[in-house]
Amino acid sequence: MSEPYRHILYYSPSHIQQLFFDRIDENTKITEQKESWNTLKAGLSAFLPGSLGGEIGDREKVMESVNQSEEYIQTKRIVNHLLEDENIPRIKDLDLNDVSSLYRFSCDCQILPKDSEEAEDATFVEVVGKEGDIEFRGRTSLDNWSSLSDTLMMTESELPFPLNGIIQVQDIRDRIITEEIDGSHSLEQATCLVNFVFVCQPEQEEFQQWMNRRSLVGKYHEQVSDT
Repeated sequence: MSEPYRHILYYSPSHIQQLFFDRIDENTKITEQKESWNTLKAGLSAFLPGSLGGEIGDREKVMESVNQSEEYIQTKRIVNHLLEDENIPRIKDLDLNDVSSLYRFSCDCQILPKDSEEAEDATFVEVVGKEGDIEFRGRTSLDNWSSLSDTLMMTESELPFPLNGIIQVQDIRDRIITEEIDGSHSLEQATCLVNFVFVCQPEQEEFQQWMNRRSLVGKYHEQVSDT
């Protein structure tokens, strides 16, 4: 029995629109499922502006429509295939000589309030992650996260949360480049400013490990407060 598709926690309609133009063409197929271009387009279109029954602007109605639609199931399938697509490099394998339009990531991420000191008052959050020696960070709107309560839980936690997703690199800063003996150069360290296209939930085992760590940290704070 195949693993269930990971739930989509965050999506950016504008960046998905760009995904249509930059990556997907009439010859695109999901080979494992033998999906046609029309079905692929129908799945991703569930997240495009104006495709959810005119409910744009009402967050609860939009999310209900997305999570209960047949198109959403197809979209989860597509996104999960993209997360495994070896043609999309991992951000930890960033190559300055061959910068890709899309990157995958799978790592612990910290979610920080961006425009308010209090998480519950924020309208944007910053997602920061690090794979290998490459740090990436980008701002996301709380309106585009599928569960506001879960997002605030992650924001208010001192523990980074395991996430998987697709990003677009906008800028590369704080580079440390090493010259090899043969004269070639390799990127040792960098900070990437990114757009988040999709963010998906971790696998069940990763989530359980996070919950266990959270519980142990809570016990530690209880012990400290008692003393």
